[in-house]
Amino acid sequence: MSTIFILFCSLASLHGVASQGKPPGITDPLVPQIRYIAAKDSICLTCKAEGNPTPKYTWYRNGTEISSNQYQKVDADTGALEIPDFSGREAGDYRCGATNNISQGVSPLAMSPAISLKEIRHATGWTKSGQIEHIIASEGEYAKLECNNVTHGDPKLPFSWFLKSSKDADQLRESNRTYIDERGTLHFIYVEPSDKTSGDDVYNCAIYNKVQDYIKLGNAKRLTVREVTVKPERKPRIQFKTSPAEFQIGQTAELECVFSGYPLPSIQWFNIRNEPINPGGRYQMDKHNMKLKIAKLTEKDEGLYRCKGENTLGEAESTIFLDVKSGPIWEKAITNLTVPEGRDASFTCKARPAINEKALEPPVWYKNWERIQKTTGNIIFRDEGRVLTVTQPTKPDDIMCFQCQITNDIGSVFSNGCLNVIKPIEVTTQPLLKQGTKKGDLVNLTVRGTTDPGMTLRYRWEFKKHTYYTGLPPHVVYDDVTKQTYINTTSLSDEEYRQIEGTYTGVLYHDFETLRVDIDVTIGQETAPIVVAPAAFPSWVIILVVLFVVLLVLLVLAFIAMSRKKEEGAYKIYKTELDVTYLDPDDDIQKGKFQEVTKIENTDLYDGKNDAGP
Repeated sequence: MSTIFILFCSLASLHGVASQGKPPGITDPLVPQIRYIAAKDSICLTCKAEGNPTPKYTWYRNGTEISSNQYQKVDADTGALEIPDFSGREAGDYRCGATNNISQGVSPLAMSPAISLKEIRHATGWTKSGQIEHIIASEGEYAKLECNNVTHGDPKLPFSWFLKSSKDADQLRESNRTYIDERGTLHFIYVEPSDKTSGDDVYNCAIYNKVQDYIKLGNAKRLTVREVTVKPERKPRIQFKTSPAEFQIGQTAELECVFSGYPLPSIQWFNIRNEPINPGGRYQMDKHNMKLKIAKLTEKDEGLYRCKGENTLGEAESTIFLDVKSGPIWEKAITNLTVPEGRDASFTCKARPAINEKALEPPVWYKNWERIQKTTGNIIFRDEGRVLTVTQPTKPDDIMCFQCQITNDIGSVFSNGCLNVIKPIEVTTQPLLKQGTKKGDLVNLTVRGTTDPGMTLRYRWEFKKHTYYTGLPPHVVYDDVTKQTYINTTSLSDEEYRQIEGTYTGVLYHDFETLRVDIDVTIGQETAPIVVAPAAFPSWVIILVVLFVVLLVLLVLAFIAMSRKKEEGAYKIYKTELDVTYLDPDDDIQKGKFQEVTKIENTDLYDGKNDAGP
């Protein structure tokens, strides 16, 4: 009996411990990031997570776990990753992992979105030809100076132009006559004599890195302007437009139209519905309307935009097709999920392509950052791999984290969701569910229950379309001493008594489960017995009791069997045998004495009390 008691206590202890665990949940970072780092700079990435027990941290680069070394140092307690001397060697996609030990062999691993670290690549400048390019234009004509043979850096750097003399270099300020496009070309809508270079003066295209504060100059250009007595007027003419115009959802699209002409053309933009665009909201005009900016792009912004240049001599126009591209667009990402034990848990990882883009491949799934590709154990896939279901989960064995990723040519989306399994709500006390009552009876409404120790069990009542979160329905009383909930009909008026008839619903609930107990009360019938019916014990307790009873029955049966065996081994001695003074087997056989002995019917057995002998 003591062994069974110890086993009972051990199981109860394990039950309590297992109920406390909570898988990790990463709180920072929550969104993907791209960070540009200069060579030899130091950088520190941080990660924060919640969970019980307190999570430990790991970091992964391009999917592989990082071990601390002279180039990278991981602090498992704080979640910090230090890179003291960054170079292209450390560039890549970094993810933080947070894990804790829920139970023996159960260590869920949550993963963060990726942080992409890229090394700043310097534009090496232009191939120096040693020759200065000459551009010649008449006053009032259009001219352009191209930014040739530039090597782009990462990230892309903005262009500017300088007018350089032998002594100094002055940055060119853009005006309503000058415009620098996305490729670095300097446009003169029409030239003036003041635009020309003289002596050793030259124009230089330049790229500027504001992060590292440096400027690189390109090949030199000279501009000659032929002066005229009267500048001839010219109709607008399109000289440059953005092509291709490809931008991603969420970005700011920048569409450019450059018109030449004299007098200076005015520029008007029209949207995909051919409506004039006025500055405001998501639309902005820049550089004298030569640039249209559309912020926070959506799929609906895709289409044909029109720009028109107009002066006193006429007008010209052009169209730009804005192609809005996108990585996969979430329809439903997986998130953390808490379910009672035994209830299926489903995670949906579903995205779609942008309009007019090709269909997406099924998601890639991971369990604790280990790839899973097919149904295994109680993990099954549905809807072409978009839905993962854990069937009949148990605590703590099925506490785990999942990750899913969907990718296309533009980019990818990633999400993490952890499954927490808790003990279900169980009703431990409830009254008869159908109660008839007469005036003077007590109506028992006592409902009590238990749940996972990690949850706070709350109660509310529902009666006649009203919900009572803090109070009780009319005439219902709760006794703090006996812990009973009831209606005492003795003190009720006839009208009040009639009002108590109906269905009382005791609701036991927390954030992840709700259990309802309906109690029907009718009046004018036999008094319902006030019985508090205990709910079933936990299944493991019942199994323990059954095993004990079976063991006890086996012991009793074994004792009875041994008693019978002992009795069968004894030889019964009769008094007739004791009267025989001498037995000669051969003679007895001849005379038939054995037959006489076996024919003894009612002779008393020898009881050992007559010691006088024959």
